[in-house]
Amino acid sequence: MAGTAPIAAVLTLSPDNPCNTTLLNEDGKELYHVHTEHGSATTTFVKDADGQVLASLEWRDVLPDKVTLGQNSKGPMSIRDWLHTSLVPFYLKDDVDFKDDAGRKYKWRGNAPGRALELFSEDDRFQQPIAQFRKSRRDPASGTVAPAALLLTARAQEIRDTVVISFLFLEKSRRTNETTSQNVADVLSAPAMSAFTGSDYNVRDGGIS
Repeated sequence: MAGTAPIAAVLTLSPDNPCNTTLLNEDGKELYHVHTEHGSATTTFVKDADGQVLASLEWRDVLPDKVTLGQNSKGPMSIRDWLHTSLVPFYLKDDVDFKDDAGRKYKWRGNAPGRALELFSEDDRFQQPIAQFRKSRRDPASGTVAPAALLLTARAQEIRDTVVISFLFLEKSRRTNETTSQNVADVLSAPAMSAFTGSDYNVRDGGIS
């Protein structure tokens, strides 16, 4: 994020799966835990370090997913009622807008196949990112892998819970749309045991069966 505000926090995704992961800070402390349950509906839960549910996302095949926010259960509501996408003009369709509790406006960009999400605020008219997803990548020389991580500036830290939750739910849909193959749904629905094995555990039929 050259030319932008300094990075104040790096949250590593372990494993790199927005629906079943643990977000760790630089000291390896668990800040958020994300897991997906399958029953009459498939639902992803985001919990804080104390185990309190901050948000949940009910997956739906045709209609938009349903989201519930906060311990006071704001929702359930269509995710589009919270994270607003623009269909017209066409070039803005990859932008996603939302407001925080104080009414300040934000915009996620890069919500498209092959892209990486970046968050902007109205403070500087959406010029410089305040948060950015860094995809996992392998160093061909050393063979080491830099883990996937969410990079936050001090400004993003002000609304960290909202940044994390909106990122996770958008990244889930972005990866699903990235390909129509069953493999993506399988990876997204891999159970949390992958965190212990160090690799994604694939299950059939999107983890529902």
